[in-house]
Amino acid sequence: MTNLTAQASNLDWSNFNATLVLEVTRPEGIFTSTAVAISPDTVITAAHCLEGKILKVRLSQESEYNPKGKFIAVESFDLHPDYNASVSNFQNDIAKIKLKKPLSSSTTIYPLIKGPFAMDGNFYRLGYGAREGKNIRTLITPSFKGMRNFENTLELNDTYSYSGDSGGPVYLMRNNQMYLVAIHSTYSFGPEGKYSYNPMLSVHRNWLLN
Repeated sequence: MTNLTAQASNLDWSNFNATLVLEVTRPEGIFTSTAVAISPDTVITAAHCLEGKILKVRLSQESEYNPKGKFIAVESFDLHPDYNASVSNFQNDIAKIKLKKPLSSSTTIYPLIKGPFAMDGNFYRLGYGAREGKNIRTLITPSFKGMRNFENTLELNDTYSYSGDSGGPVYLMRNNQMYLVAIHSTYSFGPEGKYSYNPMLSVHRNWLLN
């Protein structure tokens, strides 16, 4: 795994193996993005990664994307019923994927945070975005920017958001406990700098866990 900051140097990198690379085959070619397991047989990603015409979907837990590597078969996937790309590029931008077989018991799956929560802690975002010509599982430590409460979206000051990071997990470390709080959707080069939009997961718990 690649680490872009020193802030997370005390973390055990092996504990992020629930972050997977998502490979999607479309008529126009193969595309990669990121996903994260919320249970042994359920993985979530950004809805925009799975919209449109899709020929094949598969996942890998390898730390670097290898089109000839070992892949995990997908049984089915569903986009969030309230996702509408024509209305928003990030609101409800969530999809869940059902695996044909459960992930290995060695996979570290962090709990979804429940309900409203304070932003007092460290954020960690992971993704397989294209960096230096490779798609490697990379950990970024962005800082809190704000909340778009009307859209249930977390904004992070995020200078390392690249194509392929979509669908990757955003964790919050509070009181030595890691929680999954959001997934990465997209980013903006706005007047306030480069920052990312990350749909909150607590408001979608029932849909995600059913």
